[in-house]
Amino acid sequence: MYRFPIQERENILKKDHANLYCDGEAYTGAIYLTNERLVFVGYLMDINSKYMEEVPLAHISEAKPGKTFFVIPNVLNISTIKNRKLKFIVNGRDQWLTELNHQLENL
Repeated sequence: MYRFPIQERENILKKDHANLYCDGEAYTGAIYLTNERLVFVGYLMDINSKYMEEVPLAHISEAKPGKTFFVIPNVLNISTIKNRKLKFIVNGRDQWLTELNHQLENL
């Protein structure tokens, strides 16, 4: 259900269910961290309309933690070099941040 094309020499390093908030919309789906990009595959209300958001790791300008309702530590805020703001609600936010920063350091 949450499929996306894998590029040659690309490996999935981490994946989990997530929600994405961007451009005034909320999506439910799955987030993937690969050695080349951060990918979200999900749906908005209609399970027949698939939505995919992908950010090459080289395009991530900032990754920082956040909280839902100022209390729950489950938000991963991503800013891109094109001034795009993506807000992911994930399980194990700190592990996601650690792994993502590790990949960004290896660029």
